[in-house]
Amino acid sequence: MERKKLNVLLAIDVYIPDTDGVINCVKNYARYGNEMANITVIAPKNKRGYVDNLPYNIYRCNSIFVPFINQYYGFPLQDTKFCEQVRSQKYDIVHVHSPFNMCSMALKIAREQNIPIVATYHSNFRLIFQDLFGDNAISESFVKKIGKIHSKMDEVFVCSESVGEQIRSYGYHGKMSILPFGTELEKQENIESLIDEANKLFGLPEDQFVGIYVGRVMPMKRIDFILRALNIVKKKGYKVKFFVVGKGADMSRLKRITKKLELEDEVKFLGFVPREQFPLVNARADLLMFPSIYDNFGLVKVEAAAYKTAGLFIEKSNAGADVIDGVNGFLSKDNEADFAEKIIYCIKNRNNLKQVGQMAQDTLYMHWRDATEKLIEKYYDVIDNWKGRKGKIKKNVGKISQSNPDFMKKNLKYSI
Repeated sequence: MERKKLNVLLAIDVYIPDTDGVINCVKNYARYGNEMANITVIAPKNKRGYVDNLPYNIYRCNSIFVPFINQYYGFPLQDTKFCEQVRSQKYDIVHVHSPFNMCSMALKIAREQNIPIVATYHSNFRLIFQDLFGDNAISESFVKKIGKIHSKMDEVFVCSESVGEQIRSYGYHGKMSILPFGTELEKQENIESLIDEANKLFGLPEDQFVGIYVGRVMPMKRIDFILRALNIVKKKGYKVKFFVVGKGADMSRLKRITKKLELEDEVKFLGFVPREQFPLVNARADLLMFPSIYDNFGLVKVEAAAYKTAGLFIEKSNAGADVIDGVNGFLSKDNEADFAEKIIYCIKNRNNLKQVGQMAQDTLYMHWRDATEKLIEKYYDVIDNWKGRKGKIKKNVGKISQSNPDFMKKNLKYSI
């Protein structure tokens, strides 16, 4: 029997044209999900000349521009027209991707329409709060609030067991499922032509060992850790060309460190790279270097795997989840010396490195199309097991205070 096509509401606090890992996830869920369901996205307005031209339905609420994070922050519950637009549609399930103001709107819709609400837990809020307030009781109090917000959900989705343990430590004790993330980059079997093109574009000799970092350039990504490891590699007589792909507030500091370590010839800051050049960067790279212990996933791992490029991560980090050292990637102890030794091993064992890259493609790669198909199947499962809510709907159910959003605005810069 053919199943009913679902009406799905996705909620997020920051959305395109801004970019980060959470936005990329929702963008692709909406893009590919709309081929299998009827997708509606709710997000803040972006007033920088951007106009939505999307194949799915999207409602934007009133917002204010926050200069220090260079993003718009929304106030859905105070936007009457927006509330009317969202409420004019009937949904089968609500899916939340950030636990702030759009979450409060999503909770109200779920309660009013008596439908299930789920959330994907994306960001390591404990590290965010510790960065803001220090490792103290204040940080943990905010962590517990995040746990309480997720406890309002009927189910929480995570990308790995270790991330699931993280949200459990916040106080969430409800149902949880592991769902994979993907990339819109297609898997490539023959990458030789891409490598040749990259050599010409970047002026690289064929035998040059190339390492890359791809992502936002911010302190919590620990690019300085990579630079210090590369300094050790250089002092031991090994040559590496390292490309930093991305933009961010930490760029100036990292360039100063590069100069101090006398790595100007080895390190090149590419800044923003057009999406069409990503295949060249990933195919040419011998090794993705990603020592973050902040990221709960790291989509760059999947993107690199599409081009048979293995990654180097930190042991027990969430970014390194599903990586088996020396099999489909590499894991280092959390110090620059060991990270450097892993790089040297890869330089000295190029043939083995290629085999590990092939295994990365075989075991870590997933397209967003396939990831979204798994998500839609999960929606049906949640709805089939939905028992409904008894009793009257409280008008303030799920409401999160929006009168003083300063704290929430600070944390938007950390979404991944």
